[in-house]
Amino acid sequence: MFPQLEHLTVKQSSTSPSIFSRYGIHSLPSILIVNRTSRVRYNGPKDLRSIVQFFKKTTGFEPVQFVAEKEPNASGDHDKYIMSRDESSPMEIVKQEPYLAFALMFLCLRVFLLVLPEVLSRLKALWISYTLQFNLEIFGETSQLLVRALHMVDVRRVWTKLRLRKTQNFQQGAKSARVWASSLASVSLGESSARSSSSS
Repeated sequence: MFPQLEHLTVKQSSTSPSIFSRYGIHSLPSILIVNRTSRVRYNGPKDLRSIVQFFKKTTGFEPVQFVAEKEPNASGDHDKYIMSRDESSPMEIVKQEPYLAFALMFLCLRVFLLVLPEVLSRLKALWISYTLQFNLEIFGETSQLLVRALHMVDVRRVWTKLRLRKTQNFQQGAKSARVWASSLASVSLGESSARSSSSS
């Protein structure tokens, strides 16, 4: 269409990523017009009419051969794309757009985590309001039985025995520590006297 311009097609596999980053190309296919003084990258829609307008505006050249009647209009093509997207199954969408599927899954999980505490509190309130009303006499009888059991087992006496036993264990430990200390002192004194007698 524009024979005045040199066109160069580059495959992604045959070029290093540094070349793409030097010219600001982040996705393929990409159209880039470069001359000695400037470079212009095309960011618009990828239909033929838009690309031809971009070339006309950037270079000032007219296309040699351009047939617009064969190309469908952009809105009809867009509607066709949307219809084909609606007709596809969810598995096909996941295969074609995995990042979209992950993003939707992430959003659903975030909403679930935001709503879950509120739902749980509502369910607890519902459970409490609709459960059968317990017979409070049962609880009264249970508490009376518990009081009687506590009277049978004298709690204060058990508690004092436990405290007394703890203090006895502590006192026995202190006595054994004194015995150890005195035996170590006598051993060390015995060794020092034995050394002094052997040295003289």
